[in-house]
Amino acid sequence: MLDLEPQGPLPTQIYWRRRALALGIAVVVIGLIAAVVLVVVKNATGTDETAADKPAATAAGPTPLPGQNPEVKTPVVPPAQQAPAPTPTPTAAVTPPPILNEGDDCPDSTLAVKGITNQPQYVVGDQPKFTMVVTNIGLVACQRDVGAAVLAAYVYSLDNSRLWSNLDCAPSNETLVKTFQPGEQVTTEVTWTGMGSAPGCPLPRQPIGPGTYNLVVQLGNLRSATVPFILAEPAQAPPPAQGAGPPPGPAPAPVG
Repeated sequence: MLDLEPQGPLPTQIYWRRRALALGIAVVVIGLIAAVVLVVVKNATGTDETAADKPAATAAGPTPLPGQNPEVKTPVVPPAQQAPAPTPTPTAAVTPPPILNEGDDCPDSTLAVKGITNQPQYVVGDQPKFTMVVTNIGLVACQRDVGAAVLAAYVYSLDNSRLWSNLDCAPSNETLVKTFQPGEQVTTEVTWTGMGSAPGCPLPRQPIGPGTYNLVVQLGNLRSATVPFILAEPAQAPPPAQGAGPPPGPAPAPVG
């Protein structure tokens, strides 16, 4: 049998107290050792997890190339369904040329108009003559009214101010329905007196001074290109030479 009773000269209570104190100290030391071991194990486990996470984070993104800033983040691209739909680019509709039968009315797209001046320069006081030309540029014969009521000549200044038209002071109700063969032309001549005019021919009319002007011919909504011409100052007569006497008279008859 194991004898647990303390032996010694001191009283038994003292030995029991010493044993209890030693046992308490042993329990405290064991507890401290266990706590230290637990902390060490936790730190080691956390370090392993952090080390395991770092390669994964590194593998998630490509290695930045030289010159790239790894701190610059890629902008967030919105989902495809939130992106605005692309706006279609408008395209001009191509109008096919009209299909004509011989004898149909000529549309504007099959005619060309132009103006011609009988000379490039005039003198103030002249009466320029303008020729209006209408040409069938289509491939089929067609007809069109080219009478004085719808075919007009205009004079414009260089700043596009309207100065004169042959329909202002001599309006006409004349109609002239002309059948145009392909390539055929119709010409009409008008004369300008050099005076300004406006629709309804209000008076007084003012003469147009020297300068550069444009002739335009119009048939309905079809207009010609501008044709420039010049109005120049009239030439001045030279003054008589000073000191010149009167012209000599007839010689006296001889006395016989």
